[in-house]
Amino acid sequence: MAATLFTAGKIGTLTLPNRLIRSATQDPFGHRDGTCDAQQVELYRQIAAAGTGAIITAYSYISPEARSTGIQVGFATDEQRASQKEVLDAVHQAGGKLILQLMHAGLNVYMSEKHVAGGKLLAPSGGMKGANEMETTEITPADMDKIRADFADAAKAAQAMGFDGIQLHCAHGYLLSQFLDPNTNLRTDEYGGSAENRFRFVGECLTAIREAVGKDYPVLIKVNTNCAGEADEAYAQDILYFCRQFQALGADAIELSGYNWIGLGKKKVPTFYLDRAKAIRQEVTIPLILVGGVRGPESIQQILDAGIDFVSASRPFICQPDFLKHLEAGEDSPCIGCTKCLGNIWAKEGRRCVKHEIPPEFANKAEN
Repeated sequence: MAATLFTAGKIGTLTLPNRLIRSATQDPFGHRDGTCDAQQVELYRQIAAAGTGAIITAYSYISPEARSTGIQVGFATDEQRASQKEVLDAVHQAGGKLILQLMHAGLNVYMSEKHVAGGKLLAPSGGMKGANEMETTEITPADMDKIRADFADAAKAAQAMGFDGIQLHCAHGYLLSQFLDPNTNLRTDEYGGSAENRFRFVGECLTAIREAVGKDYPVLIKVNTNCAGEADEAYAQDILYFCRQFQALGADAIELSGYNWIGLGKKKVPTFYLDRAKAIRQEVTIPLILVGGVRGPESIQQILDAGIDFVSASRPFICQPDFLKHLEAGEDSPCIGCTKCLGNIWAKEGRRCVKHEIPPEFANKAEN
């Protein structure tokens, strides 16, 4: 019998009360110094208090040169870690579980030279156009050593602080997905070419993390199930290999996403990557989490019936932090996938979602 949304599930040593996870979501509440805002603390408290199985944090950069946007929160300095501890404490006090997502932006590093390593925009391959139209510099073995160490240090610190697990971000065009994707990894050495070679650095980072935190601490992966262009036909087989390797190297669960999630949301495509997830389900035994196009009880049960262990969502939680309560009532999310929540609607209109009312103090500003 297939699991249902309101049955408990396990990710490694971590037991979740239900099968719904808030997927990593960039929140507009970070400070320019990479610390969290009080509004972010309250948002996470609300999501946890509603009974959500677990929350994966907004993606957090592991070093100053790994940052993606100006308001992105970090986990690189003592001040950033202290502010994330406030979020963690709020979630735990509300009875929730919090998993810290760790990332390096690679060629999508924050658009300012002062934030890139030594004035260089590091990426798997050199000569590509990255953030701010800067040309990328190919990552060297010394760069790799530092990045692996930064991931391991951040994971160890998260464990010591009491986070319920970490997630290694290997999706959505950031550094580790840039290594996996043949469109952005043009290397000709042992880190490029075949699926095995393109996985090598990602596997080294996962291994460094596992060695730092031990075998019992929950370590999750987020990865794209597809890639752009003609390469996707071969990538359909590559992702099966990647997921087998994630399991072999000690990952406790894999969250499955894709490079084209924004466009699919606008088109109202349901359960974006379920077909690829079904194929991956045949290759690994560790829990799978599927994100994309989750809007209500029917789509969630369709995913669970396919043998996927957990469902995750992002934009429905932007629309309704208590999304789980609405699912309990049998209601679909009113989220329409318009993606305006990913832009500057917060700064312009004082609301996170077009379904929210515009606060009076923003009314005139929004009209203009």
